[in-house]
Amino acid sequence: MYETINHGHGINQLKHVFTQAECAAFIEQAEHIGFEPAMITTLQGAELRRDVRSNDRIIFDNLELALRIWKRLAPVLPSVWIARSLAGLNERFRFYRYSTDQKFDWHYDGAFERSNGEKSLITVPLYLGGDYAGGETTFDVDGQLFNVRGDQGDVVFFPHRLRHRGSVVTQGTKYMLRTDAMYFPLTGSGTSAFPSLAELQTETL
Repeated sequence: MYETINHGHGINQLKHVFTQAECAAFIEQAEHIGFEPAMITTLQGAELRRDVRSNDRIIFDNLELALRIWKRLAPVLPSVWIARSLAGLNERFRFYRYSTDQKFDWHYDGAFERSNGEKSLITVPLYLGGDYAGGETTFDVDGQLFNVRGDQGDVVFFPHRLRHRGSVVTQGTKYMLRTDAMYFPLTGSGTSAFPSLAELQTETL
């Protein structure tokens, strides 16, 4: 399986999950679609606040892509988290592009819920690369700050509840692709569209 770096506090970094060619294809796809300024969610709804969040974003749904990524990540994501069991990935993706001087200031990631009881609990960004400096993901854990920098093809996953920021890119352009890990209640759960870990293991036999 993948080389894993455990940064503590539920933050894990998986090395080289995707190839250079795959990352380049994602970037090409994103640039072809076209980026828009990223909004933030407030009590008043979505707002454009470039002082808080100045990066650009694409939001799109792709269940086929979610299933493809799920087959790589299911064995290494936490099988149980906060009294819930791993169900699949969020098919709603975001491409992020951070150009020079762009950032996303301190925030917590919000949860996505489905009608079948699934809820996202863990953020799963894929680092697509780019020739850039700065741009670390900085976490604030009880007032202690530390940086995580993913290389091209790395996947980092961490709990939504962790306060973090996309630090300023000081040079070049940084690209990311984000999804979320979805979890069912341990009791009374519905049916997932994603194959279980046992089913994935059977496929590889």
